[in-house]
Amino acid sequence: MPARHLHHPDPAAGQQKSPAALKTICSRNFNIITIINFLIMSVYYLIFVSSTAYIQNKYQLSLSAAGFSSSIMVIGCLAGRFISGNMLSYFGCSKLMGFGIINYILSLGLFFAFDSLFMLYILRLYTGICVGIISTATGTIIAYVISAEYRGFGGSIYSMSTALALAIGPFVGITLSSRISYNSIILFALTAAFCCLFLFFFLHNLPVVNKKHRDLFKLYSYIDPRVMKFSLVALIICFGYGCIQAFMITFANTRSLQDAASVYFLFYAAATLISRPVTGSLFDMYGENKVLPPIFAVTVLALILLAFSSNSFMLLLSGFLLGIGFGNFQSIGQAVSLSMVTPSRFAQATTTLALD
Repeated sequence: MPARHLHHPDPAAGQQKSPAALKTICSRNFNIITIINFLIMSVYYLIFVSSTAYIQNKYQLSLSAAGFSSSIMVIGCLAGRFISGNMLSYFGCSKLMGFGIINYILSLGLFFAFDSLFMLYILRLYTGICVGIISTATGTIIAYVISAEYRGFGGSIYSMSTALALAIGPFVGITLSSRISYNSIILFALTAAFCCLFLFFFLHNLPVVNKKHRDLFKLYSYIDPRVMKFSLVALIICFGYGCIQAFMITFANTRSLQDAASVYFLFYAAATLISRPVTGSLFDMYGENKVLPPIFAVTVLALILLAFSSNSFMLLLSGFLLGIGFGNFQSIGQAVSLSMVTPSRFAQATTTLALD
């Protein structure tokens, strides 16, 4: 990290993680946004793991061609994040979030209206764009509702919803796929999406985003150059995690570790949930220059251990360490990117980091 401090910690504030401080962070809006994020991301990961097998069986495609439905959803999510950064300055978080949730419901419901592979790919792209829009809006709202002195701790609590969704979504998707039809899975996802819309109407007095109508055709309107260098760090560390997601099943098959691989991300999520409040507090107390190096070191150790895994213990220990390492980088990285910019650029900072 650079010598200058991107984050100016307040040790006294960091030590005051009392029930009163927690109550300050966990306001009604904070809690509702966190639940909505959990539901949206759980459905996203549920569809992610269940679509490939469904498409492969229904349309008799190769595994790579069937897996394109998941890849195109990720592409859509990145596109949604990119365009929503500037749209927040026009419409505000509340309107954009409502727009995203309604279209999210439509993207799932339209599945029953079409029966072609091409349209299914289009709908998965549509779903990904909606997820990108919603996640940018929720992340920006959280940045505004958490006070600066608790940004690391509060951000860690919020991001635990995504970590939990990463474990619950795939687990539910795999479980349901063996018990009910894909149509029923989509109905289950629709129910969760409607719950998000219901919760949305309980949000009140959201912070007003500083609106600056920026040129639609200027890159600066969508990303923030001050976050770009740090986003390169995120790109490198996220590349390793992305490879694990993409090739874990194949890797496990070559090592005869299929059973351990099926719960790998549960161990990852458990470690993340346990450690994020701690690392968030440390970030508030000491800043990113003290917290990020150990996180990087643990991530490297997890990847090395994974590469040489020859038994279930080594594989699951790798997942647990990855949760402590990379799992905490996701939340701390978000807090660092926000500390680099003024509140009027929170949306662009969130988008810049998320594009990696």
